[in-house]
Amino acid sequence: MSRVNHPDTLVTLLREIQRRLRVLEGTRHTAAAFAAAAAEPAPALAFQPARPQDWPGTTATDWTPLVRLLTRPGAFVVVLEAVADSGGEVRVVVDGEVAETVAVTGDVGRHEVAVTASAELVVAARRTGATGSVRVTAFALPG
Repeated sequence: MSRVNHPDTLVTLLREIQRRLRVLEGTRHTAAAFAAAAAEPAPALAFQPARPQDWPGTTATDWTPLVRLLTRPGAFVVVLEAVADSGGEVRVVVDGEVAETVAVTGDVGRHEVAVTASAELVVAARRTGATGSVRVTAFALPG
């Protein structure tokens, strides 16, 4: 029976079959995309400490590696948030080469560094002021 309680004709049956076929074909592409996404391993994501006093830091005047990320080849944007008690510097090292160095002050500052890495990203810091520490948190976003 059709939707209006009349006997089905060959034409109405054919239209209903065509409608169902369109619905099935539309979901097939969605299901294939979902299956492909599910088969791909998801990247590991981790939360960073929110309070600057919980971030990794150093009181050394020499460059000290604070955080490290092993990567697959590709482009990244490294987002740094850093704070220093008196003064300091933070740098991003990409596969052993210094990509960029930024000065750090007493206020929490956010810096973005665009890099292309093939193996490793390291964020290092050092104190340049008389006393205190330099603290850093870093995020690497595919870019």
